[in-house]
Parts: sequence; C-alpha cells; structure tokens
Amino acid sequence: MATKYKLYLFDLDGTLLDSDEMLRVTFHTLYKLYKPEYKIDDKHILTFSGPQIRDTLLQEFPHQDQELMLSEWRKYSHDNYIKCAKLYPGADAILRKMSRKNVLFSIITNKHRYATDYALKLMKIDDLNIFCVCADEAGKLKPEPDGIYMAMKHFGIINKKDVIYIGDSVYDYLTAQNAGVDFGFVGWSPRALPENAKIDLLIDDFDSWVKEF
Repeated sequence: MATKYKLYLFDLDGTLLDSDEMLRVTFHTLYKLYKPEYKIDDKHILTFSGPQIRDTLLQEFPHQDQELMLSEWRKYSHDNYIKCAKLYPGADAILRKMSRKNVLFSIITNKHRYATDYALKLMKIDDLNIFCVCADEAGKLKPEPDGIYMAMKHFGIINKKDVIYIGDSVYDYLTAQNAGVDFGFVGWSPRALPENAKIDLLIDDFDSWVKEF
C-alpha cells in the first residue's frame, strides 16, 4: 500500500507541476534573443528541469551578463507560466486527499521561494499551506540531501525507511540516494534514469494512486 510511508516528499516541476512547455517556450525566446545561431534541441531543453536555473543560464549563455539573463528568464517565464503551466492530472486530488487523511507530505524543489509560492498560487493549491523546502532555504541544493533532512526534521521523522522522495529526473533519484530514502518515479517523465536505478514506487498516474490512500 502507498501509505507504508510516514512522509511523502515531492519534487515540483515535472512531478506535480507540468512546466515543460513553459520551459521550452521560454528558452526558445531566450535563444532567439541571445543565441540566434543556436540550433534548438527540445530534448536538450527538457534536461533543464532539475538543476537550479542560474546554473542552466550560465551553461547555455556563458558569454552574457548572468544577472541580465536571470532577469530575462524571470520576465518571460512569468508570462509563460500563466499560459502553459498546469498541474498533472490528479495532482490536486492526491495532495488534497493526503491533507484530509493527515498524511504528511512536503515539496523539495530547486526553485527559489518566490517562484515556488508563485507556482503554488497559480495552480490554486496555496490554500493547502504545503511545507516547502526551496533553493534559498535548503543549504546545499539537490542532488544533495539537505532539503530532505530539513523536511524530516520539520515533521519529526527520524527513520529514513519512513520516507519516500518522488520525482521525475536523475537529480531527484540522486537526491533520494544521497539521503538514504526510498525513491518514487513518475511514469510520465520524458527524462531518463540510469539503467540500474532502483525505483521503490512507480506512479503511472495520480488518479490511480490516490485510491490507495
């Protein structure tokens, strides 16, 4: 049963929040403005879901002023969030059922607090008052385990066997591995895991999974 764990930790982008189209559209705009000679590969853009955005901007636009690039990212991604981003089917239902059943859950993300709060409000789940560990609060970022440890401490969970971290990328897998907790993988992810990755819970869709609570 899904409720074998005392604490469920979720990644945000790619796991609860479908922001891939926002990512794609925003980077297409940035490439057009600042790297017009670049041949765009959408599969490459999908790998940007996971690392901190500052690192990705430095990787993709190393010769540009990075504060300018961050400002441009914020400007275009803000509008594209409104146009493109949405919760994955069943994500609202699973979080609300967990809340009603007093199942402990949290979000661990490499987004900063302002962006996380904006996304939760836009997706209309801010009323759940979800405990989130964000990039500017976690100490070392994923795939380091600091965020998981902070959430465990917040909820008073000591035994790592009582915790599962659910995500959509190798960064999430490594985060769970580094923390010594179980890993859950969402089956809709276009991002590959290592061939030898140990998946403790495979979630094909939230609508089916919610019935287990």
